[in-house]
Amino acid sequence: METDGAARLRGAMVSLRELTTRDLEMLRAFVNDPEVMRSSSVYTPVSDVQQEAWFKTATSNHHAVWFGIEDIRTDHARLVGTCCLVDIDWVGRVAELRVRIGAKEVWGAGLGTDACAVLLAFGFEDLNLERIGLRVWGKNVRAQRVYEKLGFIVEGRLRRAGYINGSVDDVVLMGLLRDEWRARRTK
Repeated sequence: METDGAARLRGAMVSLRELTTRDLEMLRAFVNDPEVMRSSSVYTPVSDVQQEAWFKTATSNHHAVWFGIEDIRTDHARLVGTCCLVDIDWVGRVAELRVRIGAKEVWGAGLGTDACAVLLAFGFEDLNLERIGLRVWGKNVRAQRVYEKLGFIVEGRLRRAGYINGSVDDVVLMGLLRDEWRARRTK
């Protein structure tokens, strides 16, 4: 097993890396694309000033870790999205997973799944988390299947708890425990 930190944050198709100010233009393009943001509850285009303010807040938050997702399937790795663990409770050892693939041309290629698998390993092994949860829209069955494939279990449903794309939707709560994650890795 490789011990290099960068190598450990590498999957079959992606690597996770620190976000830098050089990423701001691309990140702003992602969040300003209504199609990319269609699974977010609120879509509001952001300015470069707003993007910089978000970046400073996100990268200095001690209860979150953010990564850029790079597509490494070619010789020229490029940023295709972000993933993070947020609302980290260091005492309770829990966090919430979020992922966004902003490069539409790679949608459906499995990069988000690969990034989540790498992020889960980081959360359970490096951060010593006991539980990682997430929230997903009830109508987003495709995402739910991806999370189930990664080992997440539906823990509950908040009925009509959000408004997205012009209608109300349920919020599905999913979670994965470290022991469950380990058991899947040994199979």
